[in-house]
Amino acid sequence: MASVVLDVTSERVRPQRSVRRIVTPRRNSSRLLAAVITFLTLVATLAGISFPGTVSQSVFVPLIVCAGFLLSGRTLARAIAVVVAGYLVVVAYAWGDRAVEWSVACVVLAVVGLVFFVTRNVQALGVPLSVGSGMLKDLRERLDRQALAPELPDDVRMEHCVLPAKGGAFSGDFVVCARHGDQLDVALTDVSGSGHSAGMRALLLSGALSGLLGETDPAGFLPAANRYLIRQGWRDGFASAIHIALDLRTGSYSIGTAGHPSAAHYHADSRRWEMVTGAEGLLLGLFEQGRDDFSRAAGILAPGDVVVLYSDGVVEGPGGDITAGTQRLLAMTQSAISEGLTGGAHRICTSSAALGGDDDRSVVVIWRDGNRRYRRPML
Repeated sequence: MASVVLDVTSERVRPQRSVRRIVTPRRNSSRLLAAVITFLTLVATLAGISFPGTVSQSVFVPLIVCAGFLLSGRTLARAIAVVVAGYLVVVAYAWGDRAVEWSVACVVLAVVGLVFFVTRNVQALGVPLSVGSGMLKDLRERLDRQALAPELPDDVRMEHCVLPAKGGAFSGDFVVCARHGDQLDVALTDVSGSGHSAGMRALLLSGALSGLLGETDPAGFLPAANRYLIRQGWRDGFASAIHIALDLRTGSYSIGTAGHPSAAHYHADSRRWEMVTGAEGLLLGLFEQGRDDFSRAAGILAPGDVVVLYSDGVVEGPGGDITAGTQRLLAMTQSAISEGLTGGAHRICTSSAALGGDDDRSVVVIWRDGNRRYRRPML
């Protein structure tokens, strides 16, 4: 049996370069920002001493907030110390023991505590809050790019949509795809949980699965993904997945699932829907499984046909009736076929979201134009 070696060096280098690209300019400018905050603190201190009845002591609060957002580590601590020192100097010269001054003192103390509380997780990375947000945005954009369809023949189309639960920024669902020669590989994965915790695991898992796509034969993809998840040792780190390997020349495909809903296939010649059966497998990341544990189903995507992959969030409504949810999905997809499949994946996701539920939703639609014939595979 041929062995598969996955070189993860490039996957490690890319995030490091991405982080370096964001962090380096900020580090170079942190001293300048700290100097600006120090200068503004000096100005505010002199103004507070010279015009105690005109300049409010609350002028130091925006400086603390700016320091917390733009600086990190020791630079942040020093900047806040300077601002607080300036505030204490003004208090020493202009304290009147009025209620408003006590209120400002409480606000300053609360803001300092809030800044350190909010930035405590980011401080471990040694980057300010603004850079941490930029890093997450960059990683999320990278995840979105991994789902973009590669260059395909003129008669093949693919669209996808991932809709995080409750309008969040991160989703536990993700899509990765790759093309190697005449083979298109697409995997839709649903990581356990939702929100930021699932989103972080999805970011890590997507890079590994993207590297596996096309580097293993179709039957070996899900077992390899399962081994990777087990090695991570994540708590509640299981995932469901569906994988399709499509021959772009003949239209033949094979589908494998791991604890995931079946794909749906629309046959243009009979104008009927068929749920793809025969693909079975347990969830990824629970225990060791080999090739024989993931059976695959085969079919042919003829001209005019449509294959739909989807996560359970699309078919699980508030009542939990998956059968009824699947029927709704097919009805929505049929409507998309009638209106034109371009943009159909997004319409299906948004329509299912309107029905309620608090799970992430993802849909992949692959179809062939009906005006081109191609060779059937030789039996």
